[in-house]
Amino acid sequence: MLDTLKTPLRLPTYKTLAKHEGKGNYAVRKYYLFPFSFFYRYKLKMVSKLLGKKVHHNLLDYGSGPGIFTEELKKHSLFVHQKEIGQRINPKWRFDVVVCASVLEFVNLDEALYEIHSLLKPAGKIVVASPMKNRMTSLYFWLMRSKFKRHSHDEILSKVSKYFTIEKYDSWLGLYFSLSGVKRCVI
Repeated sequence: MLDTLKTPLRLPTYKTLAKHEGKGNYAVRKYYLFPFSFFYRYKLKMVSKLLGKKVHHNLLDYGSGPGIFTEELKKHSLFVHQKEIGQRINPKWRFDVVVCASVLEFVNLDEALYEIHSLLKPAGKIVVASPMKNRMTSLYFWLMRSKFKRHSHDEILSKVSKYFTIEKYDSWLGLYFSLSGVKRCVI
């Protein structure tokens, strides 16, 4: 938890992203305002930690939104591509890693995971971070007046396990979970 203070994330300024506030499912200000910023940034730190020190050739930020996490992801890959939900991607492209930070709780899991699976190279990896579903997070989202329907962490884990072999799984304070998985050969 203290590693967030020791090695802070590289995020763009709020001013550069403010124009995206309220469009789609973006909660841009949550990454910049206390007390939310600590929790939201820690979720991103979980992703960064799972990516490790290895520099991948190319990485896809799936559901990238306005690109809050792009600069940080550039530490982990030579090429970072962004894909917003519904956006088409060149079907010939293949990625070493696909990152899904706070995405899978909102999408059709089978469709999204099938697409992610098809976009990965044979030994490609998925890295996921999402909120957990429990009383504490339900209260949190109620206080934020968030009306979005979300998949639970158990649903996400179950569906990801169908397409990927889970290598690492971690949770933090019962608020967030993160995982990394390797593409299964046959689905």
